[in-house]
Amino acid sequence: MIKFKKIYILLGVALILVSTCRQYPPQEREVRISETGVLDLRGIDFNRLMPFPLSGVWDAYPGKLPKTEVEFLALEKETPTPLLIPGYWVNQNLPAHGYVTYRLKFLVDEPGTVMLYLKEASSAYKIFLWRPDKGLDELGSSGKLSTNKEESIGYYTETARSFRVTKDTVLYLQVSNYLYSRGGAYYSPLIGGNNNMLSYLENKVRKEFLFIGVFSVLFLYHLVLFLHRRKDSFTLFYSLICLAWLTRILLFERVTRDWFEPSDFMEMLQIRFEYLSFIFVQFFSIQFFYYYFQPFIKSKIRNFMLIPILIFFIVTLFTPYEIYTKLLQVTQVYMILILSYSFYAVTRTLEVKEARYSGFVFLLGTAAILFTTIFDSIVFLKRLDLPMMTNFGFAAYSICLATVIANRNSYAWETAEYLTLNLRNEVDWKTIELRKEKEKAEKASELKDKFISIVSHDIRSPLFGISSVVNLLTETPPSMTPEKAKQVLSEASGGLKNLLSMVEELIQYSRFQNATIFPDYQLFDFFQLVEAVKEKAKPLLDAKNILLEIDIVESSVGIGDPHLIQHLLWNLITNSIKFTHKKGSIQISLTEIENRWSLKVKDSGIGFPDKWKENIFEEGYLYLRKGTEDEMGAGVGLAFCKEVSERHGGSLTATATEGKGATFEFLLPNYEKVVMILDDNPGYRKQLRKILKDFPCVIWEEEYPDHALQSIVKLKPDLVLVDFSMPEKDGLTFLRELYSDPDMIDIKSIMLSSSQTDPNTGKKLEREVLESGGDGFLRKTYPDEKVIFEIKKCLNLN
Repeated sequence: MIKFKKIYILLGVALILVSTCRQYPPQEREVRISETGVLDLRGIDFNRLMPFPLSGVWDAYPGKLPKTEVEFLALEKETPTPLLIPGYWVNQNLPAHGYVTYRLKFLVDEPGTVMLYLKEASSAYKIFLWRPDKGLDELGSSGKLSTNKEESIGYYTETARSFRVTKDTVLYLQVSNYLYSRGGAYYSPLIGGNNNMLSYLENKVRKEFLFIGVFSVLFLYHLVLFLHRRKDSFTLFYSLICLAWLTRILLFERVTRDWFEPSDFMEMLQIRFEYLSFIFVQFFSIQFFYYYFQPFIKSKIRNFMLIPILIFFIVTLFTPYEIYTKLLQVTQVYMILILSYSFYAVTRTLEVKEARYSGFVFLLGTAAILFTTIFDSIVFLKRLDLPMMTNFGFAAYSICLATVIANRNSYAWETAEYLTLNLRNEVDWKTIELRKEKEKAEKASELKDKFISIVSHDIRSPLFGISSVVNLLTETPPSMTPEKAKQVLSEASGGLKNLLSMVEELIQYSRFQNATIFPDYQLFDFFQLVEAVKEKAKPLLDAKNILLEIDIVESSVGIGDPHLIQHLLWNLITNSIKFTHKKGSIQISLTEIENRWSLKVKDSGIGFPDKWKENIFEEGYLYLRKGTEDEMGAGVGLAFCKEVSERHGGSLTATATEGKGATFEFLLPNYEKVVMILDDNPGYRKQLRKILKDFPCVIWEEEYPDHALQSIVKLKPDLVLVDFSMPEKDGLTFLRELYSDPDMIDIKSIMLSSSQTDPNTGKKLEREVLESGGDGFLRKTYPDEKVIFEIKKCLNLN
């Protein structure tokens, strides 16, 4: 009775695996390509549209690979060739090697949004969408599309992209193949409503990780079991079968694609390893059958069966890609022969009464893997639009083998409880260390702020004395002669102005250090900005009779915070006035050097020693140095300028000859593309800025989501890198508020987080980001190469 219960459990597991392998949910009504190259979506509710394959006859243009919108539209004047998707080119009167552009037109009643998904294991492809109102837009690509063999290579990657369908919308699929012996679009694109497609993709990922989990557990469990009982060699070979198949899943489903930046070398290497893993499955299977079914399988038969596998291994390891990939059907047929031979050994075990239960279970698993292998071979050869069942069959087969092994080794009940204890301890330790470093940095910042506050207080104190003097001078009747009172009042007023200027300088610098002042990026005119500073500085210039020369072309547009840059320029000009003698001169010029604005302030003043270059921008460095007319300063003006330049991703340098003047140069990035970094952690903002240092774009940092939303209205960035966890509001709320404005929908966005799930809802962050209108999700633990690749893709820099 217990054995029958086990069989029922196995059948239940098999049914669950079958349900997870369903590819396409049922439709409310049939939606398909009704005529050649036309998809009829009239009368369809896009929100309820279930994912379905775009299989059928497409309009195609063999030998055409347009790149521009004009070239695509020019295809309308040519007569298309009807071609099947999926389908081999060699079966449709086309050469196996070449390139084709497929076209599919949409018929709709009302505009709507759908999502397209495509995976391609063999050919290189690009997907384009053309709409009359938006023109041509690239939806995705895989591999390297080319018109020649040297440059064309297909990657096994996936594309999922939502787009809006309107009247006269056209979908183009470009395919090139110079490696595989049949050629063609091997898989049909899928299309469906956004939410339904996201659910489909989520289930697809779950199915992949279900199989990964199954084979990982089976491999680890039986490896541990073998280590406890090493006399049973079949346990070891069974665990190696699971490991080889697990490796094949990781490579075939390209779970490993997130581990490396895509490249020709890595793609070819993964394909070769995928073929080798299948060969190892055959090798370990023969060894398993030999040791498990002794004495029914003789060693001579085993050695004879290993010879073809050795040949497959040598060919796959040492021959070019075009040769060893042709062995796919041969190795599949050989695997069927190996499994068929195992039937002989199983029937022999059924003769033994004590082994009948194990033999029946083994027979059940062998039948499952044989059926699914033959089924998938037919689907592959005929390019039928049906789901692949091999993973299901092999999972069922492996579970049956595990049941057989567990039945023979019933005493081996120990489980591997090591799991993640050490990893958790290490993560906890790292978290504690990071918290300590953060607290240390916050304390250091607090001490510096306190120092500035104290200095500010010390400067404010003398103001009361000056105020008392002013009160005495204004007493009635006056105790001083008018001339003397006027002189004292003038001196007191000058001192008061100097001290107030110093206090404001310190307060401004302190606020900037505390990040309460953050760059408010927008477009500004350098000429207007300099003119405004010139007007403000006119009294100071006139007092010393200094000539200010400006060499800036009107309408010289920069990107940054005009208020902060104006304050920077004001500090540089007042600094030059301070250290320039009467009747001297100051020159302000603006030039563009290698995508950077170069703003120079040059004076004929007293300059400074060459050794000061290293420290001149440190706060307080020139505190004790007075101007040519004994002007005072807080010593933080140049430090503030340095902070402003760095916050804008620029630089500030100073050169001088003592006694002959000084030149200060401010370099500000001037690129067309703008990237906003929204993160409350300054350390991670700094890390992202370091990653993006070589990108041709302006880097814009924001700490507070509300301020970022206000700033985006003034200047739309091309890409927003947003953190999920922030004090004011999380990144998802920010994205929803951002994309609620129709004018902001074109902005690309990538969310970064240390966690993959939303702690508030328990949902996958990647899905929530896509639902809110974002373009991608990255974990902060991903390598820099992965982050760079995704950012380049969003900025179209690949």
